[in-house]
Amino acid sequence: MIKKEGGTMDRDTIFLYVIAVIASCFGLINCIQFFFKGNKTAQTVGTIISFKTINPENSKFRNSKWATVSYKVNGRTYQSQNCIQVPMASQIGTTVTVRYDTQNPEKLYGFSILRIIVSFIVAAICIAAAIFNLV
Repeated sequence: MIKKEGGTMDRDTIFLYVIAVIASCFGLINCIQFFFKGNKTAQTVGTIISFKTINPENSKFRNSKWATVSYKVNGRTYQSQNCIQVPMASQIGTTVTVRYDTQNPEKLYGFSILRIIVSFIVAAICIAAAIFNLV
């Protein structure tokens, strides 16, 4: 572990470890959800019918967009009970792939293998940067 004079880590190194822990926890939670719920879900394509942003829509920094989606399962049209995060460029009418609960099709899930992999890659990069003092 890289330490500064006096035996304490600098703020950048601590920050990297904190990000690594957060990314690892996020990945682990998504992994557990996928393990327990993955075989009880299916995917389909839906259409965004409404959305909200955390900050004003013109603010791109530290913002996210959450959408309500309409989609068909076995010939029946559903509207999601919960919102899912979508890319900031998405608009009403944009199509998105959604993962729904096969027992309760109105419920959508946000977990995916790609999200799990990316979170663990982010954690690994942050740990490597902290260990090798790349900041």
